[in-house]
Amino acid sequence: MANMTLSAALAEQDELSALVRRLRELGAQRLARKVVTVMSAKGGIGKTFVAMELAWLLDAVLVDLDWDDGNASTALGQHHDRFARIPLLDALETEKPPRPKRSGRRPDLVPCHPDFAVNQPDPERLAKLLSRWSQDWNRGVVADTHPGGSDSTLGAVGAADLIVMPVVLGTRELNALEGALRELVGYPILLVPNWIPSTPPAAERRRLRELADRYSVAVGPMISTYGWLRTRKLRTVITAAPTYSRRTTPVVRELTAVAGAVIEHAG
Repeated sequence: MANMTLSAALAEQDELSALVRRLRELGAQRLARKVVTVMSAKGGIGKTFVAMELAWLLDAVLVDLDWDDGNASTALGQHHDRFARIPLLDALETEKPPRPKRSGRRPDLVPCHPDFAVNQPDPERLAKLLSRWSQDWNRGVVADTHPGGSDSTLGAVGAADLIVMPVVLGTRELNALEGALRELVGYPILLVPNWIPSTPPAAERRRLRELADRYSVAVGPMISTYGWLRTRKLRTVITAAPTYSRRTTPVVRELTAVAGAVIEHAG
């Protein structure tokens, strides 16, 4: 029985690794020169985690537009105080596309910097730049944004072929979501239920479906609650691991389903 269990586990590893490779191939093909913007009206709902994993699964460049220290750049080990130059701000000044930073088991990254907070271009200009960079790179872009309605977030929304909005089933979070959907009528949006417990709250689940129907937006696959993600220390993305453990396999499966939905809606 133990050998059969081990064989089944190895077969699942191979299947999941092949799925990740296929998604990266499809992402590179179908999302080239397209922009996927990950945004939220409220912080603390797992937006950056979703953005980092999607960027890897879609073989896209992750453009970090969140200047706070809890951003993707810091999570991936790109600490702003260790670098003499600021690629994002240099690109805004010269209008030449920045060169994404590459490192193992992480998506190619244009890191953010605290100075971006006071040097954000107006939304129209940033939208044009993101689209131009995607074309110059001939690659998809995943733009991770600062929570709320900053100029850079509005610019990333303006450039988006698809807006991905992680959603937590809480009263305040759904209130914030409703306000955002009201402002974004007509934009292509994919809601991703995130941190969903094994028994989702029924009233909030119904409200999410009502909001999706009212504003004509899609609801994608969900991501369950994984308590260990809150304290994970590795500066890599989970889906980029060479193998997946018993603990990571379920979240990788859910993330691949989300990536597939993004390709379907944006590609």
